[in-house]
Amino acid sequence: MSGGVRHMNKKGISKIPYMILLLIFACGFAVSCDGENVLTGPEVPGPEEPGPEEPGGGEFNAETAAELMYLSLQAYQMLIDNNNGQSFTLPAPYELRQILLTPEGFLGESLPVEVPIAFVATSGSNIYMVFRGTKTIDEWISDADYPLVDYTYGGKTEKGFTDIYNTLSVTEAISSVAESGNYNNVYVTGHSLGAALAVLAIPDIIENTDFKNPVMYNFAGPRAGNVDFKNLYEGYGIDSWRVYNTNDVVPTLPPTELSYVHVDTGYPITFGAPVTDPLDFHQIAINHSSCNDYSTVCDLTPDPESCKALGEGLDDCTFSSGQ
Repeated sequence: MSGGVRHMNKKGISKIPYMILLLIFACGFAVSCDGENVLTGPEVPGPEEPGPEEPGGGEFNAETAAELMYLSLQAYQMLIDNNNGQSFTLPAPYELRQILLTPEGFLGESLPVEVPIAFVATSGSNIYMVFRGTKTIDEWISDADYPLVDYTYGGKTEKGFTDIYNTLSVTEAISSVAESGNYNNVYVTGHSLGAALAVLAIPDIIENTDFKNPVMYNFAGPRAGNVDFKNLYEGYGIDSWRVYNTNDVVPTLPPTELSYVHVDTGYPITFGAPVTDPLDFHQIAINHSSCNDYSTVCDLTPDPESCKALGEGLDDCTFSSGQ
């Protein structure tokens, strides 16, 4: 197949609107919230403890992490451009190859609207599979859909994430792009909801494409499945890193009491402040901000300022003002 951008989607999905969880996730996943007191909810879970985890397939690479978090910002920008009626493009050295769409609905009602949720890009011998984080009301509802459901290749995964992932033709998109050139590596990434979708993509990619050692760096992700899914995922032995802010509430969800666990390997970073008030949506948003995640990862690289300049303006990030 020749170059150029294709738009792909699959079937629609059904929704179960858990409204209380919707409100929590809406402000937890959004870049900003006004903090209006709409809940007197339960105690906010504490931050994840940065335990002594060992890498599964390689050593953490700060420059790779920064590159993939940069592409995760581009995934948010993709939706902004779409909402503004603008064409989404990627700067050199990346070539945008496909945009994947997911049906958008509200409160269980299917609407004839599709929104971009992921893209496939190439650069040199690399393919990049990039998933967007939560921005739309419909995705907030799916994010809050806590029940575990069977995952195709083993274990159980969170229903909302799984429903969204199942609308996408991820492996078909990667294989189609791979046929157009000589590609040796697949990198998979995403922030927030995008991190969960990226985790679900790994077994699918390994089982259904020629790429048996994809590299994963995801950011600020919630737990995606149960211990059986964790064992399946880690059994592949790939280079997989889960970067999380120790003050972020989202990586503590869904709770372990509902049989959810993280996949390895966790890599802690720290910014913001601990959340002591469950209604402090402003601090929750700061701790989960894609801009702050990118800035903090850039600080790990040899040239933080050049790294931040690359992401300036993406997803409305303004690093010069200390965001």
